[in-house]
Amino acid sequence: MGLARYVTFKAINAIIILFIVVLIISYLFNDMNEKTAIGEIQELVALRLQQMRARLANLTEKEIEQLRERLFKIELEKRGLLEPLPIRVLRYAWKTFTFNFDPATRGKYSIFTGTDTDDTRLIVLLAMANTAMLFTTAQLIALTIGIFLGLQAARKIGRLLDRGISLIAMLSASLPMWWVGILMIYIFAYVIPIFPTVAREHVPDEVLADPFKYFIWTIHHLALPLITIILVSFGSIAWISRNIVIGVMQEDFVTTARAKGVPERKVIYGHVLRAASPPIVTMSAFGIIGSFFGAIISETVFQWPGMGQLYWTAINVNDTSVVMAVTYASVFLIILVKFTLDLIYGILDPRVKTKW
Repeated sequence: MGLARYVTFKAINAIIILFIVVLIISYLFNDMNEKTAIGEIQELVALRLQQMRARLANLTEKEIEQLRERLFKIELEKRGLLEPLPIRVLRYAWKTFTFNFDPATRGKYSIFTGTDTDDTRLIVLLAMANTAMLFTTAQLIALTIGIFLGLQAARKIGRLLDRGISLIAMLSASLPMWWVGILMIYIFAYVIPIFPTVAREHVPDEVLADPFKYFIWTIHHLALPLITIILVSFGSIAWISRNIVIGVMQEDFVTTARAKGVPERKVIYGHVLRAASPPIVTMSAFGIIGSFFGAIISETVFQWPGMGQLYWTAINVNDTSVVMAVTYASVFLIILVKFTLDLIYGILDPRVKTKW
């Protein structure tokens, strides 16, 4: 098939998968969402009856109860809660699919927005921006260091550099990020007070007034969590990159290139690295996109208002709208990355290009 048909097919496939996943999570969240809505309706009906208490003075208890049931039924009908379950789930799925989320619980997310807004999309976007500032930046640096070290280790299998990188990779990948974070705070914020104990705190007015001072202030506060995330992340990236490159170096085309007298540098960077790039690109892409959703415990340790902290807050206050929005954002971005990778593979891997 041609390139246009290939892209169209992949795009339609991604949209169908996204909608099916949204349909499934809408069904799973629907019951919780409806229970929250019923609680809100009960409070609304009780408030209306209280406002009408002067006119209800001459009614019997039975008549008041009938009025309560009638008002409750009217509100249920307004919100579409009397329709069959499949219709309710489909409506909920379509609202989610089109980014039309219900309002969030007001006043619970001021740490993320600075206000008491109930705009779910704004809350999620601001939390995602905070996470990208910390985790995505750290992931990009870790990927750069890890891939470089992995390539160097693969070029010198069994030597001191290879053994050293393998040992460091094993140690760094086995350490929990939150534990390393606590240790780093203890050492560099208390024993040697170089960095602050938290990544986000009130910004002094004189710092806000000067962009350069604000930039330095932000870097100083982000340095400790950035270093922590990089230390914990780069080792596994280096180990995976090393193994991928070693596997490619055993292929026949690499042996043939060397037998023809192609310079080793050209063999590594012109043949091996290109053949190894698809799995490395996949690892990098999913590592970067995964960093957009932070980590609940690590963000709590550094008191950083990112996606992990947002998810934990939404669960604690039983806010299904925000939980659903965060879940949908993760699914949407993962499927978008998968679609993008399918296109990139056609450029990096000739075996994919032949299927166009």
